[in-house]
Amino acid sequence: MTDTPVERDIVALYREVERLTGNMLSAAHQQDWERLIELEAGCASCIDSIKGCTVPGKLSEEARLQKVGLLKSILDHDREIRKLADPWMQRISQLLDSANAECRVRRSYGSSAGSNAGSSEA
Repeated sequence: MTDTPVERDIVALYREVERLTGNMLSAAHQQDWERLIELEAGCASCIDSIKGCTVPGKLSEEARLQKVGLLKSILDHDREIRKLADPWMQRISQLLDSANAECRVRRSYGSSAGSNAGSSEA
């Protein structure tokens, strides 16, 4: 059975997601987090397009096998990206927690709380 135009479009979208996640993985290896975020936006757009596709009936066996292979590759990329990005995300989280704590101290004790640390009042 030959693939229908809709099936070819769906497989092409999965292929594009697979390409983008591969590029995201490369960006993660290079610690180019801004590029990774840009690529993720494109990936999300492709996924939205996939969600909007309706296939009349089931995919052909050939299209289904292509889709499964692409999904496996996408999931492999995702797993590796998470391994590389998790330490960075934890560091960002720590920095945000520290900044939030500082803001709470400043709100509680006023903006001069940190500026009198070196003065000696008796």
